[in-house]
Amino acid sequence: MQVPFRSLHPSAVLHGGFFYPAAPGRNSVSTGILTRFLVLVNAIKAHQNYTTAIGDILGIEGPEISPPDLNTIQPVINALATSGIVKITWSWGGHREFLSMCEIQINRGPGWVPLTYDTTPNYEDTQRHPAAPTKWSYRAIYRVDDHQVGLWSAPFLLNSATQTFTFRIQGTSKNRHFQME
Repeated sequence: MQVPFRSLHPSAVLHGGFFYPAAPGRNSVSTGILTRFLVLVNAIKAHQNYTTAIGDILGIEGPEISPPDLNTIQPVINALATSGIVKITWSWGGHREFLSMCEIQINRGPGWVPLTYDTTPNYEDTQRHPAAPTKWSYRAIYRVDDHQVGLWSAPFLLNSATQTFTFRIQGTSKNRHFQME
């Protein structure tokens, strides 16, 4: 049975120059295809006659990704206080495969102490703000295994009484202030 192109279902298959709908009630790809494909790719790449030219032809070679400079890499953090919770946002900066985690520290007065070692971008500090005016600062640094790498992020200051945030713009010494409403 031939089917007009516009009425094709995504599971339709091409056979003999014509599209045919897949068998009813069946998926066109069986479960576990990704695992089987990766096993096949690994077997091909492990073969003694394999070259990257062959991999390019088969479409299983990608561009070489260069690692970041682990002496200068620096996370960028932002924070937003809502309903007594501080939401700290951060990202891997495109270097997830080279980094293990992001260490976030807080200074609630006596000095910097670890708040979390986060492996998933963004973190919520659920510590309630005291009634008295208090200044809390947050900073972050990337980690590889158990070692800090790169530079500390610019500190992010939160004044819990007025909810004024102060942060240093990367690469400058100027401070910017924003009033939360």
